[in-house]
Amino acid sequence: MKTIADVIAELTAAAEEVSTLSEGEKLRLLGRAYVTIKEGWELVGEPTRLQESVEAMDLIQAGGIPLHFYDDEMKAILLEAVKVVRQIEKAMSVKEAEASPKHGR
Repeated sequence: MKTIADVIAELTAAAEEVSTLSEGEKLRLLGRAYVTIKEGWELVGEPTRLQESVEAMDLIQAGGIPLHFYDDEMKAILLEAVKVVRQIEKAMSVKEAEASPKHGR
């Protein structure tokens, strides 16, 4: 299982090299991004954030359209997904910090 940092690195690298990706690779990345975002919001206890997220809706729409993706559009979608995954990573850190026992008290 990949960590959030691994997913961020994978999506960021793919966004930078989008012109070298096949359409199948693009669809796989969109799926991975969507699942990561969905599971991440569920893990931090905010599953409704998925429906509120414009970026997630872009991923759903892009993943459901078996057409050619222009490189600039695909790069933008991947970078938006990275932005949301980073938000989830930050929310997870906050949740973990709140759950950990306070030292020295």
